[in-house]
Amino acid sequence: MSASPNNPFDSSAKNWDTRRMSVQLAEVANLLLPQLVLNDRQHWLDFGSGTGLLSVPLAARVEQVTALDTSEKMLEVLVEKGIKNIQTLNQNVFSGLPCDYDGVVSCMALHHVASTEALLKQFYQHLKQDGQLALVDLYAEDGSFHGDNEAKGVKHLGFDIEALRATAEALGFVEVSFAEIMQVEHRNGCGYPLFVMLARRS
Repeated sequence: MSASPNNPFDSSAKNWDTRRMSVQLAEVANLLLPQLVLNDRQHWLDFGSGTGLLSVPLAARVEQVTALDTSEKMLEVLVEKGIKNIQTLNQNVFSGLPCDYDGVVSCMALHHVASTEALLKQFYQHLKQDGQLALVDLYAEDGSFHGDNEAKGVKHLGFDIEALRATAEALGFVEVSFAEIMQVEHRNGCGYPLFVMLARRS
């Protein structure tokens, strides 16, 4: 993903939270956050935060959340929610991050990044010692989830989790684990399982 005036998510921002898929994905926070070690001294990064489906509930449990997204309009919707300890960052993740974090979370953003290895390396470099990584995304699928994949900026049709595990471990992540976190029902009538990947910087 790259910050640009032609970001495909900008046009959907105002109604994003009320979309059927977004309503389903809002449940991810309830399922994910109990699996993390959180406290009120931590600073977390939410990669591909969108309108804050993860950032907002996470902010209630930590000191600071940086919500990074390439869509300016999505971040504007998040800012309007008025959560004081959420700082927005409208840029490409590869443009450089301003600090190191106690943890990184992300929901349904990984498949929009061409190089998964480069992204995980960036996370590793900006995690503090023992920093936590928690990524939620699609298992490998047939391309029907998004439909018009190119127009929607899709770079991966879900993920083979063993390949993802190998990439993460090669970069130095430890305690890498995967589990199905939920299944979302698509308007095409199909159900798509989502995984959560948990890992830690050694």
